[in-house]
Amino acid sequence: MSRKTVSRLVVTVSVVLGVANAVSIGTKLAAYDVPLSLIVSCAMACLATTVWIVGTLVDRFGTTTYRCSDPDCSFTVRVKYADAAENRRWQETTAEHPAHLYRH
Repeated sequence: MSRKTVSRLVVTVSVVLGVANAVSIGTKLAAYDVPLSLIVSCAMACLATTVWIVGTLVDRFGTTTYRCSDPDCSFTVRVKYADAAENRRWQETTAEHPAHLYRH
């Protein structure tokens, strides 16, 4: 799958999950005669939170982090959806980054 297809799929799934969560919360609140304005605001907050959480989780699992091998160095690189060649290039970059070279 291409990056664009994965991105569209993630957005679609997160919105569907968010709508399902918002409808669930909205119907539970409606059973207690909560005013419509509060139901809508709570449902929208649940929708936004669900979309944000799904997006954050997908980013965490789709991201590779490379760190400098020197224990005193805090240089890190986060790469999303990279192929093998690009991953190798970033590994080499973190091993010999400019700030690391200037300290030795």
